[in-house]
Amino acid sequence: MILRTLRILVFAAIVLLGIRIGNSILRQAEAALLVQYGVNEASRRRAVELAPDNPTAVAALGKFLLYRAEPPSPEESITSLDRAAALSPRDYRFWLELGRAYENTGRTESAERALRRAVDLAPRYFEPRWALANFQLRAGRTDQALTDFRPAIELSGGTTGRIDQRVAQNAFAAVSGASGINLEALNRIAPADSVSQAALAGFLARNDALDQALTLWRALPVDDPPSYRALTIQLLRELQNRGRFTDARQVWNGLETLLRPTGQAEREDRRGNLMYNSGFETAPVDKAAPELLDPPAGFDWILLRHPETICRRETPVRNSGAYALHLQFPATMRSDFNGAWQWAALAPGRRYRLTYFVKTRYVSRAPIEIPYVEISDATKPDLFLLRSLAPHGANDWSEQSIVFSVPDGTTGLRIRICAPQLKTIDRTRITELWYDDFSLQPLPDETPGS
Repeated sequence: MILRTLRILVFAAIVLLGIRIGNSILRQAEAALLVQYGVNEASRRRAVELAPDNPTAVAALGKFLLYRAEPPSPEESITSLDRAAALSPRDYRFWLELGRAYENTGRTESAERALRRAVDLAPRYFEPRWALANFQLRAGRTDQALTDFRPAIELSGGTTGRIDQRVAQNAFAAVSGASGINLEALNRIAPADSVSQAALAGFLARNDALDQALTLWRALPVDDPPSYRALTIQLLRELQNRGRFTDARQVWNGLETLLRPTGQAEREDRRGNLMYNSGFETAPVDKAAPELLDPPAGFDWILLRHPETICRRETPVRNSGAYALHLQFPATMRSDFNGAWQWAALAPGRRYRLTYFVKTRYVSRAPIEIPYVEISDATKPDLFLLRSLAPHGANDWSEQSIVFSVPDGTTGLRIRICAPQLKTIDRTRITELWYDDFSLQPLPDETPGS
């Protein structure tokens, strides 16, 4: 009898324990749903009533009271967040939120202690380090912020092993906002790896510090082609936009090492020719780097589509080598053709000679319909502009030449193949031209009496 009574009591205890555990699980589950989907203060308070020892529910109430309640309740918020950290003292997330709340209410020393506790608990996590660095910067502790930003950037990519570019750019912007474009400060927060250094150079280039950006770019190894390529194209575009064509050509040579066969640049330079891919022997670099077209940048030929004109590299007809540029005008045109050009870097105030070979077929005698090669200042065409008309009629390959002096303010040229709008055509006599073997050479300086 006694044994039977004991069994009944044990069974009842187990049932009651199960009910209690079940109720606790249900209360925790309901609290979690209220935290996740609740939209007002009442839902957050109800979650805490259901699970008073759940740090997530307690912290959710504290955050709501500080950031979303109308009006905010900062004191009660901090009380809740402090309790959440006490309930789960090894969880950095609650210390992080507590530190943010202290800062929000002006308690700087308490904020720093809480944020440092979060970093101590999660030294390899990005978020607490990022919060601490930004806190130090906002508090005017710039030197300490610089120390804290660097590990934050290093950890920003998580398990990828690469920095998060957006985080790096935000850090550079924050530091520059506090101390200006200070290369020493920026170098302190930028990790030493090539991806981070490329990110810093890109930031400098976008913020009118091109010389500093170039210094970093020149020191970069090409061990991360995507970041090196992105930076190189950015620098190329920025330099050309500012008329710095000599520096841009140097950057272009760096891009070429990624996109062109080895030795091509050296062959061009040995001829002393300032034009690139002058005989159209290789496909324009934009085929390997389409981003060079939007907007156009670089020193290779830019060949843009025109709806009524055929413009392409071809092999059957050429002056030398394997290719030439073929233009054909098989339809009436709604606009001029200006879709084949390249830039060249040169020295201002000097004399140059441009030569090229052209072959023509059925070119009109009317001057307003004759295709031409145009030479102009690369950024200010109105400053300097010359034209060399193609021979009219049908002509075999012939060399064309134009000698010109560059104005003092010109450091780059645009050499462009153009054709006026053809409003009528004879389909039995389609106009065609082939261009090949361009050469741009400096001439000796003229001396008095020569």
